[in-house]
Amino acid sequence: MITLGILTLIPHEKNSYFDEIAKRANRYNIDVFLFSPLSINPNTLLVSGLYFDNDLQKWSNKEYPIPEFLYDRCFYGEDRKSTEAGAIVSWLKSRSDITFLGYGLPNKWRLYESLIKCPEIAPYLPATKKASSPEKVIAEIKQHNEIILKPINGAHGYAVYALKLVNNTIKIQTTKQEQVIEKTFTNFEQAKIWLEKLLTKQIFLIQPRLDNRNKTGAPFDLRLLLQKDENGMWIEKGRAIRTGSKDGLLTNISAGASVHSYESWCSNATEFNHSYLKNEINDLLSILPQQLETMFHPLFELGIDVIIAKNQSIWILDINSKPGRKIISLTNPDRMETLYEAPLAYCQFLASKIKTPIEDY
Repeated sequence: MITLGILTLIPHEKNSYFDEIAKRANRYNIDVFLFSPLSINPNTLLVSGLYFDNDLQKWSNKEYPIPEFLYDRCFYGEDRKSTEAGAIVSWLKSRSDITFLGYGLPNKWRLYESLIKCPEIAPYLPATKKASSPEKVIAEIKQHNEIILKPINGAHGYAVYALKLVNNTIKIQTTKQEQVIEKTFTNFEQAKIWLEKLLTKQIFLIQPRLDNRNKTGAPFDLRLLLQKDENGMWIEKGRAIRTGSKDGLLTNISAGASVHSYESWCSNATEFNHSYLKNEINDLLSILPQQLETMFHPLFELGIDVIIAKNQSIWILDINSKPGRKIISLTNPDRMETLYEAPLAYCQFLASKIKTPIEDY
């Protein structure tokens, strides 16, 4: 039997996605395990985790060797536990006897620095700079009038800020607990003091804010979900439009955004040339996944967020190597079966391939 381990920081927390994968594993001749990187004994290299019992159709506690294939679904924070787990996962990636379904992507800045050198992809990237000082942020606001600050390692829209220059005052907007929070500084010195504190917490990137607001003033974007199939080929599994709150900032589902099928959006948003947009998006998808793997390491799945601006231009907002699946469950639930099967089919494909050592970032 092929052994596949699913890595998560919370293995004992109910997760229907993991359950559904495990229920289908037997037909692929795969045994599925579920554990935290922190549960590996450094002396024996045995794991204390969960094992899916095919006969009982449920998870059971068990001690076992590290599985030969790993599906990394760990989401890290700034806490010590995350730091330790991340270091262990990096060590696992370096082992030649272990193969990850996907080896992940580097931080947003390294990603940008690499992709901007690709002539086919560079036109789709918003100009991005490091927020190295409050003065640099202020200078960017003066130049663009409205900018976005986002963490270099951010996810789910956490700690994303919009800064706008309004009559020599700076208006700051962010989202907390699905609520838009606003603050206004009447002069640049006040803003610099606030920025000084913010920039000491983590590294931020600066981008000009692209106008992706619809007719009602709500921000929206296009989420694309890609996965590899049983032959190792990239397949688009679905696309959907995510719409945030009126006059809001984020389009993340975790921040309360609504989701609509791409087809319904095309029918309603008649101001866009949808034939042109479709060709542009398809051209981008034909290049981007392969380019990422050439620049970095093998991948299994991607969530790509694309902004469609009022002038018909499209921009890559974010690329995620551990995407969620809500756009499918909410717009095309009949396709969920293929998502449960995908990690198993790709694992089976990898099992026939020669493993080579991978160095982590």
